[in-house]
Amino acid sequence: MTQPTLKATESLDNVSSQSDKSHFPQAMLSVSREEFDALQLTVKQGLTEISTELPPDLTGYVFIVGPAGSVDSPPKKPNSPHIVDPSTNGWTPLYNGDGMLYRIGFENGKAHLKTRIAKPLSYWADKYTYENTYKNSNYATLGFKDFGIARASLALGVTSQLSVTLTPFKKYQADPYRLLITVDMGRSYEVDPNTMELVQPIGLIKDWKAVNPLFPKQPFPLSMSCAHPCFDYSTGELFTINLGRSISSFLPTLRQFLYQLRILTKPLKKSLGSKKTTSPLDGFIEWLSNLYKNILKAFLSLGKAIYQLIEKIYKTVLQILNAFAKDDFVELVCWRGEENFDRWKVVLPNGKPIKVKQTLHQMGLTKNYIVLADTAFKIALEELLFAEHWELIEEIEFLIRELTDIPQLADTKVWIVPREKLIPGEKTVTAHEVIIPREIAHYVVEYEDADGIVIHTVHSCACDAAETIRRFDKSVYSDVEINNRMRSLPGVLVSGMDVGIIGCHVIDPAKLPSSDAVRSCLIERDFSWGDPVYAYREMTLKQPEKIDDIYWIFFGAWEELLPQFVGDIYKDYKYRKFPISKVKAISQEGRASTLCRVHVERKKNDQQGLEIELTTPDYYEFPAGHFANSPQFVPRQGGDSSSTDGYLICVVLSDRNDGSNNSELWLFDAANLKSGPKYRLCSEQINIGFTIHTTWLPEVVSPPKSDYNVREDYEPVVSELVNKYLQSRDGDTKKMGEDIRALFDEIYQRFEGK
Repeated sequence: MTQPTLKATESLDNVSSQSDKSHFPQAMLSVSREEFDALQLTVKQGLTEISTELPPDLTGYVFIVGPAGSVDSPPKKPNSPHIVDPSTNGWTPLYNGDGMLYRIGFENGKAHLKTRIAKPLSYWADKYTYENTYKNSNYATLGFKDFGIARASLALGVTSQLSVTLTPFKKYQADPYRLLITVDMGRSYEVDPNTMELVQPIGLIKDWKAVNPLFPKQPFPLSMSCAHPCFDYSTGELFTINLGRSISSFLPTLRQFLYQLRILTKPLKKSLGSKKTTSPLDGFIEWLSNLYKNILKAFLSLGKAIYQLIEKIYKTVLQILNAFAKDDFVELVCWRGEENFDRWKVVLPNGKPIKVKQTLHQMGLTKNYIVLADTAFKIALEELLFAEHWELIEEIEFLIRELTDIPQLADTKVWIVPREKLIPGEKTVTAHEVIIPREIAHYVVEYEDADGIVIHTVHSCACDAAETIRRFDKSVYSDVEINNRMRSLPGVLVSGMDVGIIGCHVIDPAKLPSSDAVRSCLIERDFSWGDPVYAYREMTLKQPEKIDDIYWIFFGAWEELLPQFVGDIYKDYKYRKFPISKVKAISQEGRASTLCRVHVERKKNDQQGLEIELTTPDYYEFPAGHFANSPQFVPRQGGDSSSTDGYLICVVLSDRNDGSNNSELWLFDAANLKSGPKYRLCSEQINIGFTIHTTWLPEVVSPPKSDYNVREDYEPVVSELVNKYLQSRDGDTKKMGEDIRALFDEIYQRFEGK
């Protein structure tokens, strides 16, 4: 630690009283789907309740995006239909949900909020089928449901819930900025920053390959992309990814087989849910139910041993089959604004395709290279295919998950693609692979690469963003009160099972693929817990030639967010810094959400090349019971353009005295975080849940009118699917074809009526 821990000493009148120990806010499980046009926010001074105005040098527009539940999310309270519980079923992750776009505009000392749900065509299909099913219409068989990390219809495919990232771009330097909204599973879309309505997808359905050819052709195919595409303002090129997985990686697992055992558990459902009585007959039924459950648990435990044997055989067979598998692909896509774009399959020097075991959640670019990484957000088929939506017995579901779930990779594969090799018309491009120790989820790449490829990151050590609290989880602590608080937070991301490491890595392309190509600077701080997100000056508005200061918000360590299951799968973590007992003690003591500035010093060594030194000269710990996320740097108008000359804004959630959601936006002086927030933006009408990434634009201007045609995009697939169903001799199948035809005709009218 370079300075003592900073505590907020002033209390906030509108939030519940806090002790020195943080309890994770229930506010995370509440989000509003209401759309505002120009809601004026109250500006409060620092941590006080004194109203004030914003400084005149705070200008422009901050955009924030996050999931806001789905069309069928139930209201949190009967008298507040817009405020919903996004994970009421107990297993849907909070990062699922329709994307809610928030825009905060600064002008004349005031701040106004505009919100819109991102509504691609799949949103309207979800809405229409849900509303009409509720009215007992014929769309019942077409409805969408939450399936783990996806929301899907077995008949229509997977919705595009645009809730992850915002990427500005523009064709020419003199043009106003345009804006993309993106997600891992699906196409990116352009959004009008002025109206905040969707404009067009990037490419048509026919331009994107489905994640696997075994999946049936559907209007909303499951395709995987990059949630953080890159735009090069020097060349006017947008780079993204189209990712595929081999047939072998999607073969059925034991989990799907075991889920078919749900019929065996049905006799127990009623008895386990009934009230206890003193009746001898009820006592006998309870004894019989417990006996039945214990036999089933024993069967499943035996199943684990069988599964492990099958898995060994399975992996051996796969080693043979993979030599012939041709379905794994990572295609690097370059879009220059035209309808069609260039694409190259990324291969290794031996000609084999690179294989992504987790996700390509983020990518980066330099002047001469594209940087891809197998990021620490695992997506497996079993996370897409959940059982029917009824309550499984906790012990059984726990065993099923124990059989199939695995930790994220402890090391990060990074692939470097020379941009000079991206030749239009060529089908492949060769990448060089290098391994960086420890996990990487988010990272920033400097544009200038004369001294090497510079990557800034925080290693989310044993911190798995793909794991969330489920209602059947058990805490690592043998404390009933902690366990109950944990189970009241379904869908929330788990805490880390080790401390995170702040890092900067310099890759020498000339030395690839040798491990000597990477030189690293790593530091650990007492507050570096959780999976953090970043901000820096001019973030996403242009490539940073170099970064002198980068800001990270660390989630903190929370005792309620440590389920035993996550403790078990990370107990043998490869790079463990603290033993599990120490991690439990630290989490029980608590580590607050922390906003930190990391300063970067450089020096050139003739023998070793560029050397990096990292320090953390400034940070702020949020008050107990407050969760902070989604930082954004706002440059100071008329300032000196230094790396700390501006403001940091972030979303802060806490619980009010009555238990309701308190959502605020806190503004810091980027050069003096430790002094605490300068301003807080508040309103009784806003209710922000879990948010993710952000951007800032100096102005909002509608883009040129698009010639994108929804019918031309979807109709080829829709017609093929409808004709297939209509040719069936089965009456129900025929009826489904008729319903799909009626649904899409209804949706087309909405778009064509504009």
